[in-house]
Amino acid sequence: MAPNNLCLPIPLTLVVIFLCAVTASGASETEILLKVKASLVNADVSLSNWNASGSPCKGNISLWTGVICTDQDTVWGLQLESMGLSGIVDIDTLADLPNLRTLSIMNNRFEGPIPDIKKLSALKTLYLSNNSFSGHIPGDAFTDMVWLKKLYLAHNQFTGEIPWSLTKLPKLMELMLNDNQFQGRIPDFPQKELQLVNVSNNQLQGPIPVGILSKMNSSMFSGEPTYISSRLSYSLQCMHGDHFVKNTRPL
Repeated sequence: MAPNNLCLPIPLTLVVIFLCAVTASGASETEILLKVKASLVNADVSLSNWNASGSPCKGNISLWTGVICTDQDTVWGLQLESMGLSGIVDIDTLADLPNLRTLSIMNNRFEGPIPDIKKLSALKTLYLSNNSFSGHIPGDAFTDMVWLKKLYLAHNQFTGEIPWSLTKLPKLMELMLNDNQFQGRIPDFPQKELQLVNVSNNQLQGPIPVGILSKMNSSMFSGEPTYISSRLSYSLQCMHGDHFVKNTRPL
C-alpha cells in the first residue's frame, strides 16, 4: 500500500527563489514597500506603480518608481525625491529590507522630528535635505551607523547642538548640515576619509576645529556669527596651497 504522505523532492532553484523573495521578517519586499507607501501622503500619485500585482525588481532592473535594485533581485535603495511626499517615514518597516543601503527623500514635504535613522544601521548614504524636519537631533541619533559615507540634512529646521555621534562615523566622507538652526560649537571630525563639511547658515559659535579646516572653504560658513567668520578667514590665510572640496552630491 502506498503511504498516505509522499515526500516529494523540491527543486533547489525553487528554494532559492523563495528565500530571495522573503525577508527575515517573513514578509516579501513587495509587502514591505507597500506598507511603507501606506504611511506616506501623496504616494498614490507619485508611486502609482507600487502595487501588489508585481515585484519591485527584476534582476537589477527596477520595475517600481524610485527603487534601486541589486543583481540578486532585491531592493538596494530608494530614491524618492521631489515627489511632494509627506506623512511618516516608516523606519521600522524599512529596517526589514535586508539589503537597503541608500535612502533619499530629498525635496519633499516631510515634517517633524528626524526619524530614528540608526535603526537602518547598514545605510551607506542618507539624503534628507530640503524638507521641513525640525527640532533637536539626539546626540546618539547616528550611533552604530558604521557604514554611513554621505549624510545630507541641509535646508531643514533642525535645532540644538550638532549630534556628537556624527564624529564617530568611521567611513563618513560628506556631511551637509547647512541652512538649519544648529547652535553651539562645531565638533571636531577626526575621520580621515571626510572630504566635505558644510555648516553654513546656522547659529554656530566658537572656534573652528583645526581637523576640519581642510574640508571646507569660507562659503561653507556664510551666515555664521562674526567670531567664526573672522577665525576662518585667519585660518585659511595660514593654510596656503590647501585644496578645498567643492559642494557636490553624487548619489
